[in-house]
Amino acid sequence: MSEGDPKLTAATLDGPCRVTVRLNRRVPVADWPAPRFSLKTTSSEAVPLKSVEAWAPRQDQTTTFVLATAEPLDFVQQQFDVWVEGAGSRLVSVRDVLLDPERYGDPEARLGFTYRPEATTFRVFAPTATGVEVVIADAVAGDAGLVAHEMQRNERGVWEAIVAGNLDGKYYAYRLRGFGFNPKTEVGDVYAVCTQGRHARTLILDLAATDPPGFREHAYANPASAVDVVVYEMHVRDFTIAANSGVTRRGKFLGLTESGTHLPDDPSIRTGLDHLVELGVTHVQLMPVQDFDNAEDRDDEYDWGYMPVQFNSPDGWYASSVSGPARIRELKQAIQALHERGIGVILDVVYNHAAKTAPFERLVPHYYYRKTPADRFCNGSGCGNEFMSEAPMARKFILDSLEMWVREYRVDGFRFDLMGLIDLQMVRRIKAELTQLRPDILLWGEPWAAGPTPLKPVTDKRQLRGTGVACFNDPFRDAIKGDRDEGPPGFIQAGVRIDAVKRGLEGAVREWAEHPTDCISYFECHDNLTAWDKLLQTSPEASEAELERMARLAALLLFASQGIVLLHAGQEFGRTKRGHRNSYNLPDAINQVDWALKLKRKGLFDYYRGLIALRKAHPAFRLRQRADVEYRVWFGDTPHGQSIAHILHSAELPGEPAQAIVVLYNGSNEPTEFKLGEGLWSVHADADRAGLEPLDTVQDCVTIPGHSGVMLCR
Repeated sequence: MSEGDPKLTAATLDGPCRVTVRLNRRVPVADWPAPRFSLKTTSSEAVPLKSVEAWAPRQDQTTTFVLATAEPLDFVQQQFDVWVEGAGSRLVSVRDVLLDPERYGDPEARLGFTYRPEATTFRVFAPTATGVEVVIADAVAGDAGLVAHEMQRNERGVWEAIVAGNLDGKYYAYRLRGFGFNPKTEVGDVYAVCTQGRHARTLILDLAATDPPGFREHAYANPASAVDVVVYEMHVRDFTIAANSGVTRRGKFLGLTESGTHLPDDPSIRTGLDHLVELGVTHVQLMPVQDFDNAEDRDDEYDWGYMPVQFNSPDGWYASSVSGPARIRELKQAIQALHERGIGVILDVVYNHAAKTAPFERLVPHYYYRKTPADRFCNGSGCGNEFMSEAPMARKFILDSLEMWVREYRVDGFRFDLMGLIDLQMVRRIKAELTQLRPDILLWGEPWAAGPTPLKPVTDKRQLRGTGVACFNDPFRDAIKGDRDEGPPGFIQAGVRIDAVKRGLEGAVREWAEHPTDCISYFECHDNLTAWDKLLQTSPEASEAELERMARLAALLLFASQGIVLLHAGQEFGRTKRGHRNSYNLPDAINQVDWALKLKRKGLFDYYRGLIALRKAHPAFRLRQRADVEYRVWFGDTPHGQSIAHILHSAELPGEPAQAIVVLYNGSNEPTEFKLGEGLWSVHADADRAGLEPLDTVQDCVTIPGHSGVMLCR
């Protein structure tokens, strides 16, 4: 072979009798006849080929050839090499052959461990292993009490062992034999429910024993429609880690359970759980609490949690102890405490990729992640890999995992990170199966990927419209406050992007949404600059009063919009991250919620609280159907091109106390006079205040200061 010759880059077993061979460049099909290809075992035994065919040639050239063998290849007992004259040789990777649901994987198998006091059953999917044993020990490492139990394989690649005795409090992992496995290496269970740091061994326990008193019996119901929710996105640590949070168990799950907390120097400024109740949000959305790639016992490291390792276990960083079952018990306590105060819990979950330390690839190589034709990991996540949601046992894993969180932790919904990388059929199955389990389940996610992906099409807004799984409305976000990070300003600073703002106020039903329930309205989340920092970036000369006025205008746009409303923790009092746009690994000094800002900007907080109360009181802001939006939401003439007149025909809407609602927005620098329709109008929000009680009454016209708005009811 010379330097310029084609090179064999990949050889994969994609069917019982099918080996796919890929070259690094296109070659003339006629120059590569069957005799140039041969297949051998790694012990040099020839394997008869039935045929060699070019795959998808164009203009009589191709990069790919398919080798058909005369007999199925026993890839468990043997390994195979492909030899191509003039291109080299490659070991055959076992790939798409495993995707045959009739041969491999068991959709009915209960994987992981099933605990009973008298015996525990272990099951693991490992179809390429020649042998598997489950290791039981008294500690997370070492030989204390270690016993290895051989497992038995069924015809679909699932291994099982039943170990007698009460194993509660012991630890387990697997050891696999076969090609590509080190029989001395312990591998964690992807279905593990109680990880112990980065140890492969995880805890065996009776999950029911981790329930707080009354946990299984307490009830929480989501509102009748998703548009009735007001979601508060928070990071468990950020929310209470600051010294001025007044919380005893700062930065922990248990910090979310504490009542009566306040700013240390001012008891009137409530913090933590009491703050959420005072604000009036209906749900919290917890940034990832599934076990992620971190040092759980280190307090000087920070992470958002978007590199998951074990999807079925809480992360110990948020628990009072990184050992034992504290992570499970204390997350349940936090959920119960929130439920008891009338607040639902949404989990932010990351099923689109996993950390390198996750055990998937070590249990079933080449199965759980999408690979390129050259056998490399695809990276549409931007995090090193993509979970292959379309693989049958990967699909089963996601569904089993989500159902576990609903059954075991009683969570009320999920937010899917980079949902664009989860195939549409999978998303539809998630919706169908979780709705069957819990009819009022709430589901939404990011309808995009972070980079190029082989998944076609990406599960984006248009793919998801009408599915009952909502999407974040990023155009509305950018229209309100401007492009992310260093981009130009939006409506609240410069009165621009009028059309995009209007589409957002309609819940995107004239754009991509089938109904308002498809749409998450927001203008700030954990990603990118906070809204306050964006204001500082775009309006560096503005005074504090002017910045607060813009912030209130943004809030008015958000809470007057159709769809599901989401805000980011601290947004309600101008949270800053000191200009950092991606703080996923920055210290507490940058990420913590500074509760002193609630005192400093008490007026902004009160404005948010008043708008939430108004939204709850007026069904006109929470329309369920496209037809209702098309009939009831209108836009009138305005004095200039930097303003919006937002009109809601609310007469005869069930539960709506107002006959008509008008929300006027002035994005310009100057005070602007708006003409009003006939009659007397009650002012419920102006440039500075908002609430259920009328602030004033006006008729004929109203003057609105620059960068502010007003909500009027008749």
